[in-house]
Amino acid sequence: MKQKFLFLAMILAGALLTLGLAQAWRIQAEASQIYLPVVAKPLPTPTPTPPPVMVEFRGLWVSRFDWITTYGQASPDKIDEIVNNAAYAGFNAILFQVRGEADAYYAPGPEPWSRRLTGTLGQNPGWDPLARMIQKAHEAGIQVHAYINTYPVWGGCTPPADGTTPRHFYHLLREHHGVTNGNLNGLQWTATGDVPCAQYYRASPASQFVDNQMLAVSAHLTSNYNLDGVHLDHIRYAGVNTSCDPVSAAASGVTCFTTPPIGHASYGDWQRAQVNGTVWKFYQQVAPIQPAVGLSAAVWPSYSSGYNNYYQDPKAWLRDGYIDMVMPMIYPATYNCPDNSFWTRAVWQATVVEYLAASNGRQIIPGIGSGYCTFDEIADRI
Repeated sequence: MKQKFLFLAMILAGALLTLGLAQAWRIQAEASQIYLPVVAKPLPTPTPTPPPVMVEFRGLWVSRFDWITTYGQASPDKIDEIVNNAAYAGFNAILFQVRGEADAYYAPGPEPWSRRLTGTLGQNPGWDPLARMIQKAHEAGIQVHAYINTYPVWGGCTPPADGTTPRHFYHLLREHHGVTNGNLNGLQWTATGDVPCAQYYRASPASQFVDNQMLAVSAHLTSNYNLDGVHLDHIRYAGVNTSCDPVSAAASGVTCFTTPPIGHASYGDWQRAQVNGTVWKFYQQVAPIQPAVGLSAAVWPSYSSGYNNYYQDPKAWLRDGYIDMVMPMIYPATYNCPDNSFWTRAVWQATVVEYLAASNGRQIIPGIGSGYCTFDEIADRI
């Protein structure tokens, strides 16, 4: 069993386990008018029977990198292998990445097929990875949560090709907000006018156009797939100095990082309000499409660092009741033998306790790294 788990851990990204009993997926949301584009396609019929309600969340993040290591080598057999290994090891939930860089690992609605699937952005692979994952996982009694990268627009500094159907969001963002000095106004800028792209081009959280795109994607997913949850990742700014884009300037009415915008104690408070507003929209407008679907988010492991450096405030989401599950990513970037990273067991436990204290009846699901040298490091955290 231990060998199988470690083998699984090499294939998948990381294990998640709760510290207590799971509650109902969500508190009944207040009725709200959905103003994003209506998705006409009905739910598949017959609708597959969902997995049984769990009493302990034992989940795995499955990113696009975990099952497609080479562009164009996506295979339904790999989906089956992941599900079979997860079921054998006793997991009951898979958070499956369906949007990495404003692209699709599902039958596209608002965004084009991912380039990783075939090697070409927008090219139909001839099968639907999300549909395959749901079918196989539900047959095994495993929940499936659609895991989306929110603000990332494109990986790397070379823009995506244009001319796909549908068009890639990078080009839609360029047309909607325009360009200044060669930079898209709707991307996150630094105080010196640079647009960070070492990892991703990231969209400005101040843009309503960006919010509408993400909501349309998620509405398509929850309307057309029998999902158990929607999972938000990268729901934060890129860094401490990335909010100086023209869209933010127009929305805040002040120069970046100077005078606090009206109604806010600081510019940082205004930035956190932009991210909070995006999460709130997901909860109010997308989650009610399928009331049994839970809304979760992967968050910065250190709350204070996430709050101050990335303008992410999950305690506000918990306090005000517009998130169902918060999943702090409490694992090191690299693993040492023996473990002498910052994330020792004592620090790990203190971090979990801090999040639990702010849970407000919602679920805190700690993210546990799978790369430790011994299984005991994982087991002790569980």
